[in-house]
Amino acid sequence: MITLDPITRRRLARFRSMRRGWWSLVALVVLTAVAALGPLLVGSRPLVLSHDGELRFPALADPIPASALGLEGEGEPNWRVLRATWKAEGSASWMLMPLVPFSPTEVCEVNLAVTRDAEGRLLANGEPIAEGRVFNLRADGSRSRTWSVVDGRLHGDARQKVGERDVRAKFAEGRLVSQHPAAPALPAAAWEPSGLLLTYVPAPAAPGLDGHLLGTDESGHDVLARLLGGFRTLLGAAAIYLPVMYAIGLLLGAAMGYFGGWFDLVAQRAIEIWSNIPFLYAVILLASLLEPSLAALMVILVAFSWIGLAQQMRAAAYSAASKDYVAASRTLGAGHLRIIVRHILPNTVTVAVTLLPFSFAGLIASLSALDYLGFGLPPTEPSWGDLLRQGKENWTAWWIGMPTVACMVGVLVLVNFVGEAVREAFDARKTDA
Repeated sequence: MITLDPITRRRLARFRSMRRGWWSLVALVVLTAVAALGPLLVGSRPLVLSHDGELRFPALADPIPASALGLEGEGEPNWRVLRATWKAEGSASWMLMPLVPFSPTEVCEVNLAVTRDAEGRLLANGEPIAEGRVFNLRADGSRSRTWSVVDGRLHGDARQKVGERDVRAKFAEGRLVSQHPAAPALPAAAWEPSGLLLTYVPAPAAPGLDGHLLGTDESGHDVLARLLGGFRTLLGAAAIYLPVMYAIGLLLGAAMGYFGGWFDLVAQRAIEIWSNIPFLYAVILLASLLEPSLAALMVILVAFSWIGLAQQMRAAAYSAASKDYVAASRTLGAGHLRIIVRHILPNTVTVAVTLLPFSFAGLIASLSALDYLGFGLPPTEPSWGDLLRQGKENWTAWWIGMPTVACMVGVLVLVNFVGEAVREAFDARKTDA
């Protein structure tokens, strides 16, 4: 059983007494747990699928081809369209989709349901379709029948698939005027729009359309899925960035403060030279040489982020190295590495703990800034910085920029509240007396 010394218990009690920091930490833990659920909350595959009396779990297993469900094609079906088809047909098959039924990397086709008024005009959102296309969808998401529409009337080309052949026709003012002579003729009734009719909405699409609670961005990605996916990206980046950066900064800073002398002098001069390299120019150069990826970004950020931590750790280690317990360890024959690991680092842990929340906040700002400038992750990867860039370029699409800013500000405020509470809790003047 782990036991805590009285000083640590007083620090934890003081941290919990600061309600703003404590509840901010609880909120961050909850958000992290939600992000860790991954495809159980955000994804385009069903959590549970019941077909022909058999239960399957596509979100947690290998992809299921359409042929395994009695559909055409070997690729994976469009599960949302298939669910709507089963519901319209009254099928006994069913599926349970994630809370957000869109993948962060999925380019979605946003469709609106089409109705008809008393005059037979085709309507979308209660208004006649000025110019566009209406269609029926197959279970795989492809269009089975398509009509061109002008002022709510069929006008222009129409197409449908008969067997393996595409059959085409032409309409004018809502009336069938001709069919392609090279294809088998179909009766006029076969060209009448029927079934579940849809029309395409170009991206970025407004919130509420086709199940997109926060709409889509300029590439057709679901904004809510991208926000959650971007937060998962930040957590993954932190899992790489923080341990590596702290390992370098803590060990080097402790060694500088412990050894002093020529080692400290040389390391200090090297740090001064390295810190004078322009960060942004170095990032632009490295981003042009390396293939964009999370690992490459972490290498770049770690290379320029350990300096401040090492300098603060050096000051703390320099003070700890002069204590009697360090001199006693040397007298008893302890090696340098043992003294640093067993005595210097544990007695300077306050530096690491108090800087940790602010390091995470700095990672969020740096990674988002690089993505915003176009030197970060590939465009296919979800990123808050990319959403900020799209929000700036599409001011009328408020559903892209405003939720992203709210998420960034909210997380940064929570992290800074935690950081302030940790700094106060570990203040030696208040808890160690």
